[in-house]
Amino acid sequence: MRTRVLFLALALTLTQTPAVEANKQTKSTSAPAIGPTGGYVYRYVANKQQRKDANNKWQSKDSRKENSFDPIRVAAYKSINSLAVDPSHANIEFEDQIRASFPKEIAALIRLQSKEVAKRFSPLFDTKVKIKLIGVTEKDQDFVKNELPKIVDQNGYGGDFLQDLLKDYVSRERFYYRAGTGGGSAGYENSKGYAYYLAHTSTFAKTETYWPEVAPHEMTHVLQGVLTRDSGNMYREGDPRSKVTGHYIEGSANTIGMALGFANLGWYSDEMDKLLARDIKFFKGKVSMNSTSDAVKLIKEIEGRDSDLRGQLSYSAGQIVWEYYIAKYGINKFIEFMKNMKDTETFNDNLKKTIGKDREAFYQEAGAYLLKNWQRLSK
Repeated sequence: MRTRVLFLALALTLTQTPAVEANKQTKSTSAPAIGPTGGYVYRYVANKQQRKDANNKWQSKDSRKENSFDPIRVAAYKSINSLAVDPSHANIEFEDQIRASFPKEIAALIRLQSKEVAKRFSPLFDTKVKIKLIGVTEKDQDFVKNELPKIVDQNGYGGDFLQDLLKDYVSRERFYYRAGTGGGSAGYENSKGYAYYLAHTSTFAKTETYWPEVAPHEMTHVLQGVLTRDSGNMYREGDPRSKVTGHYIEGSANTIGMALGFANLGWYSDEMDKLLARDIKFFKGKVSMNSTSDAVKLIKEIEGRDSDLRGQLSYSAGQIVWEYYIAKYGINKFIEFMKNMKDTETFNDNLKKTIGKDREAFYQEAGAYLLKNWQRLSK
């Protein structure tokens, strides 16, 4: 499924809202440090993730127990991380096209994370898939204008939008306004027979603002594209005849991206909460959330991404919808859902075939979970 760069446009501009505290910590775990653009701060030592705490100490583990978190959240995290591992990612081959201008430390992390996720996804593919791993900065405007369209369909990365975005990367101040993380787009080029992951950032990028969710998120779009072979693009998102919804495309990529992007359940949960809490605050007064009916209404609205609100909430609220799906039905049923897309007519038909429940029944279940999280984070 070809992802859209809406994630980049919205996620990187809304991050200027005040930082949100993580889940309540146990006494033995300090709250996380907040970086220069409001995110938590991570680094990798010997390819292992660490997070800085409020005392400026680097932590490798989280001391909170499983019972500190909602059982649904625990089940989803465990299910995603139960995916088999192929150490050589035999069914995934990377073609490295990261440009020379790309900051070396960020390029190394993207390569590392992409390969780690590939180890999980390789067993899910029945044929070998090539992924063109492309990285550009503000210094690659000519490449983006003249060469990139030959590699990736411009609909996949927004064409002129990417060029405009790179213009905001020319100074640290403007890059930090865009959250300082950079971003990406990814998908499967069905007509060309290969996948791509297009990363972009500024030459000012440093690991102190690097967000480990982005690479696994984009790799999940590759998974969506390969397993569905882009079979859902005939109708717009949210059309009753469509096979896809905005919250499926971006919400499920966020759920899996979070679970594979962070080293333990606690950090995964903190990041899930942080994103949704930020949007609850940002869109305060624009979304009613007092009942399951309200939650179901919102899920239906974010089937499409035809406004800033719906576009952004397709990520942060959508991730809760698909966290519930994976917790209740398992990651293998999510894989089955994607594979069934080729042989079903609509999103609703696919749900019925895969989990035996139609859209309305599933939304009632997921809506109750969304309501619970929304109200918890609104306090």
